[in-house]
Amino acid sequence: MNPIQYFKKPENLWLLIILAVAAAMRFYQYGSFSYSNDELSALNRLYYDTFSELVAKGFLVDGHPGGVQVFLWKWVSWFGDTEWTVRLPFVIIGILSVWMSYKVANQIFGTAAGLFTAASLAFLQFSLLYSQIARPYGPGVLFGLMLVYFWIQIFFDNNHEINTQKPKLSHLAGFTISAALCMYTHYFSFLFALIVGVSGFAFARRNTFFRYISAALFAAVLFVPHIPITLNHLTYKGVGLWLGVPGKGWFFEHLYFIFDQSVYTLLLVLITILVLLYLNKETKSQLRFRLILGAWFLLPIGIGYFYSIKVNPVLQHPVLIFSFPYFMMLIFSCATNDFDKKKQGLLAVFLAAGVIGTTAVNKYYSQQHFGEFKDVARLTAQWQQEYGDSAITKVININNPRYINYYLNRYNARARFETYTVEGTEGLQTLSEILKSSSHPYFLYATTKPSPEQSDEIIRSFYPYVVDLQDYGQFSSIVLYGKQKGKTFEDATGLTEIKLIKASLKADTLIPADETDTLKAQKLDATTEYSAGIELNADEFRDKANLFISAELDLFTFNSTGESVLVFIIETADGKNIVWEGAPTRYVETAGKWSHVINTARIDTKIPEGSKTKVYFWNKDRKVMYIRNMQCRILE
Repeated sequence: MNPIQYFKKPENLWLLIILAVAAAMRFYQYGSFSYSNDELSALNRLYYDTFSELVAKGFLVDGHPGGVQVFLWKWVSWFGDTEWTVRLPFVIIGILSVWMSYKVANQIFGTAAGLFTAASLAFLQFSLLYSQIARPYGPGVLFGLMLVYFWIQIFFDNNHEINTQKPKLSHLAGFTISAALCMYTHYFSFLFALIVGVSGFAFARRNTFFRYISAALFAAVLFVPHIPITLNHLTYKGVGLWLGVPGKGWFFEHLYFIFDQSVYTLLLVLITILVLLYLNKETKSQLRFRLILGAWFLLPIGIGYFYSIKVNPVLQHPVLIFSFPYFMMLIFSCATNDFDKKKQGLLAVFLAAGVIGTTAVNKYYSQQHFGEFKDVARLTAQWQQEYGDSAITKVININNPRYINYYLNRYNARARFETYTVEGTEGLQTLSEILKSSSHPYFLYATTKPSPEQSDEIIRSFYPYVVDLQDYGQFSSIVLYGKQKGKTFEDATGLTEIKLIKASLKADTLIPADETDTLKAQKLDATTEYSAGIELNADEFRDKANLFISAELDLFTFNSTGESVLVFIIETADGKNIVWEGAPTRYVETAGKWSHVINTARIDTKIPEGSKTKVYFWNKDRKVMYIRNMQCRILE
């Protein structure tokens, strides 16, 4: 067909516009942001000379099928491992998925439904984000759409009636290849292919049954080489080691996630649907297809939820992206009439408002979607050059040292970190020992994954000043602390002290071991489990929106304090604790020396009227020790 004649049809022109928008949004900045943890994990498992090594060390030890890993193995060997080259195929796949979503929705519900579905996939962050990273999610979406396209061709004619004719071999071959690709991409795309495959038997007739089952069996045969690997994967705890069991409201959380966790986007889609329902004076029922799409969307959620509850937590938003397009087709199935001028105008508004929502309202491109590695490495290299490598003690909390080294090599920086893991009480103990032995004037602490809440307080007990910091969100941050130079905690974090209260301790004892110290302290011993403390009415700050409470004291001990804790609580008028925060002293104590103990926490709980804040020292094991300079600060 002549291109001019082709684009004279409004649906073809609008499809081109939608694809152009999808391409622009996916290509924009796709190579500039840091690799995610999972991308770096995949890259780390690529550098093998033989295929057998790749199998044994590249994806046998992973929790995903090997298809994408095999692809990356060859792709990286040809084009290198920069973000721009590695992510390029996935960006292209994401654009093709938008096109295929139109093809499938158009098959079922007509042109308007296809265009509105494609437009939503073009700008929604769910599809956009996973089109910009080198992970199995984008390919799985495309292969799933291809599978459904051929599935429809096999079972239904052009009038959406059940097909009684023999399916074409090309359609059967397309179904087989698409199903196999789904199985090799991700286990939830495997699940989706299985659900689609089983649902086909409800529509199989004599002329289609044997050819269809042959195509399905051939797809299964293609997966046979991977079965031993899959059986090995099933023995892993996998994401259950860090992923929590989904709660009762998880389904609604997922729906909100689909719409960018944005009221703006949710309202945009709802209003568009209402207008479409108004414009469609006469609509075809297509109840059969609506039920099919609903089942394809809901079953992976239900199966994933049940498995997560009964066996091992696996349910998270990304794994449901393979069934996500069919939910969008379902909600836009109301656009079944001809694609007239009113619908064209509505589509223009919907697409433009969607792009504005993603870019300007929800600020997709300025958000931190994953852990930050690139800028952490950049700042590490910069601070080493500025302050001197030998002047900085460095600690990082990261899943694998190679992830940060990948970017440090970019900056020609060699950094020796004292530890790469700070997790739980063991990690805090390691951090404490590093701090106690550090004689350097600066201390660098970087995180790319969740860190224990007490980390900052422990570090500030030894390095009270903040020289520089960068908080990226998503558990990622990097801070340079100083012993003598830098900003105070308040200045560095932008907090303002709104109240300071000092405890009236019975400070009448000098420390026998230090004759130069003339400041008196309160002695605690076997007769003293709880120290005197601070008590104040919480009503004067209970309405503050961004509230922090910081308790501090100085501690002296001749030996271990055991399980002693600096505590602050917020309790209601009837004595019920609504906040309890304790800072164990064992991480900062140094026998025979004064140590500074800090306990700071953000208060997210609503404080009832009449509540009180209390600060005290809990000498849990009733050890001999001395305390002084206890104070409580209210920060905003």
